[in-house]
Amino acid sequence: MEEERDILVLVDEDGEEIEMEVLDYFYYEDQEYALLTSYEEDCQCQDCDCGEKELYILKVVLDGDMEEFQPVEEDMMETLIQAVEALYYDQDDEEV
Repeated sequence: MEEERDILVLVDEDGEEIEMEVLDYFYYEDQEYALLTSYEEDCQCQDCDCGEKELYILKVVLDGDMEEFQPVEEDMMETLIQAVEALYYDQDDEEV
């Protein structure tokens, strides 16, 4: 059975549409964030290692029943990167 993927279409600062896949949601200091990567439709891998992908963190803001994804403030980014690393990596091991 195929796993359903959470795919978003976002618009960048140049007005270009970008398809992003939500890998996970997490909370930091009572604020919800989403961990995303570029979506590649052709890739059918469960644990894709088709090449290294960039990861993105966006702030999740509820507007009624809708989720809005907003950029993270520059001064919070390093803290959030460390929070993600703590969630997914053990200090002595590779990815958990």
